[in-house]
Amino acid sequence: MAVFIGVLLAVLAGPPIQLTFTTSASVAEVKAGQTVKLFVDIAPKPKMHVYAPGAKEYQAIAFELNSPGVNAGKLTYPTSQDWYFEPTKEHVPVYQSPFRLMQDVTINATVKPGTFYVTGVLKYQACDDAICYKPVTEPVAWTFKVK
Repeated sequence: MAVFIGVLLAVLAGPPIQLTFTTSASVAEVKAGQTVKLFVDIAPKPKMHVYAPGAKEYQAIAFELNSPGVNAGKLTYPTSQDWYFEPTKEHVPVYQSPFRLMQDVTINATVKPGTFYVTGVLKYQACDDAICYKPVTEPVAWTFKVK
C-alpha cells in the first residue's frame, strides 16, 4: 500500500524537472525598429536529454513567440549530438549538455516608448535512459525598455 501511495503522489505531482532554462537578450534597451537577439540557455539535468530538430516522432525543442509588436527571424540551434537508443535500435539527434537557442527579433516601429514584453513558449520532450516524458510547454519572456 505504501508503494502505491508513493507512486500515486509522484504521478499527481507532475513530471520531474528535466531541465533548467533562463532567458536573456543582446540588449536591455531598444529603439522601435531595432533588431535584437533573444537567447534561451538550457541545461538538461544529469542523465537527461531533449530532442533536437530532425528527431522523428518526438517533440524537438523550440521556442515560439506570441507577442504582437515583433517580427521574428529564424530560430538558430547549435549542433546536436547523435544518441543511440538500444531498445528501439534508433539514432536520434539530442542535446545532453547545456546549450543555447537564439532568435533575432525586430521590434516594430509602432511600439511606443516604455516597458515592452516579448513572450512565448518553450516546447520540448525530455527523456532519461529508461523513459521519455510527455512533451512540455513552458512560458518564456523577455523585458525591454523602449526608448
